[in-house]
Amino acid sequence: MTRKLFWEDQYLTSFTTDILSIEEDKENNGKYLIELAETAFYPEGGGQPNDEGEIASAYVDYVFETEGKIYHRVNSKPTEKNQVKCTVNWKRRHDFMQQHLGQHILSSVFYRRFNCNTVGFHLGKEAVTIDLPRDSFTLDELSLVEEEANNIIYLNLPVSALYPSDEELSSLPLRKVPAVEENIRLIEVKNVDCTPCGGTHLSHTGEVGVIKIIKLEKIRGIARVEFLCGLRAFRDYQLKNEAINSISNILSVPNAETFEAVERVYLENRSMNKRLNQLNKTLLDYEVNDYYNNADKIKDYSIIVKMFENKDMKHLQLLSSLINGYPKTIALLAAKNQKVQVVFTRSSDVNIDMNKLLKEVIPLIDGKGGGTSVTAQGGGVNGNNLEGLLQAAIMKLKHEYV
Repeated sequence: MTRKLFWEDQYLTSFTTDILSIEEDKENNGKYLIELAETAFYPEGGGQPNDEGEIASAYVDYVFETEGKIYHRVNSKPTEKNQVKCTVNWKRRHDFMQQHLGQHILSSVFYRRFNCNTVGFHLGKEAVTIDLPRDSFTLDELSLVEEEANNIIYLNLPVSALYPSDEELSSLPLRKVPAVEENIRLIEVKNVDCTPCGGTHLSHTGEVGVIKIIKLEKIRGIARVEFLCGLRAFRDYQLKNEAINSISNILSVPNAETFEAVERVYLENRSMNKRLNQLNKTLLDYEVNDYYNNADKIKDYSIIVKMFENKDMKHLQLLSSLINGYPKTIALLAAKNQKVQVVFTRSSDVNIDMNKLLKEVIPLIDGKGGGTSVTAQGGGVNGNNLEGLLQAAIMKLKHEYV
């Protein structure tokens, strides 16, 4: 079994050791798997990601354990095997130690206050989550947990790794039962928490810095709490403080009043948009009525033909829905923008297949489309021939359809 230096000294980032074996990684071309006589590289497991760093000059991007042996995946094959220098990426390791110990502290408070033991834990690159067997928590409950967790940090309590005997294990106030029966390792936060864990942790709670709950999700009877610790929480505060200051300056209000100001602007904007949409609808009704009154006639049918610049398919569809309300009306609508788009439609009292008509002329713009006998739509790439398409459709209506 590989000797685990990260359990002996979790602050160890540089060590020298022998390489026991180097083999090609069959699942990752150009990568190699290295087994060391001993290692300070933490392997992925227990919800904590693996360490990264270097073995000699080879970059370690993944570390895993199988059957007691720890393997290090590297991007090049070291030339030396004896007494090679190894370096753990401390910035990454310290971040994970802050998040992981913060999780222990937060989980212990949820357990003590609400008898909710953590049933899931994920430590990602951006955030950390724990899953709790409860539908939800109120904001007041989360604030209580958050404040108590940070008070534990401020006490700067010692954190220890314990390897108890069976007799000692039975007398300890464990938060959860160990998943293994041998080589049990516990992490104890003095007077606060004692739980099985194989991860790396800080030596005192004060090094966590701060814990901030940032999100609560409800997932099939599980409350998922997302939080940040240490430098992650600090960077999150920087980002949000900058955003609040910017909003405060734009709206000319104190920071404490930004929410009320944004809410007011949002409601005003929604009301104005609603009024604007009503006015646009009224204007469009007038336009469509004008189109109908000035439409060309083929026998007793009104033929509306319109080509627009810088309009989209949504505008054509809205026009077609309004035009369909007029009796004995056929509309050939087109928009020439980045794309060439057309909509052919008719009122319900016109017995003409608009889908058939569209398919007959759409090749003129190197396009395709389809729909129903009432309304069909399509698009093409040859905008230079859009007017030709409309004229061809008019001729077919005159000589073949009406």
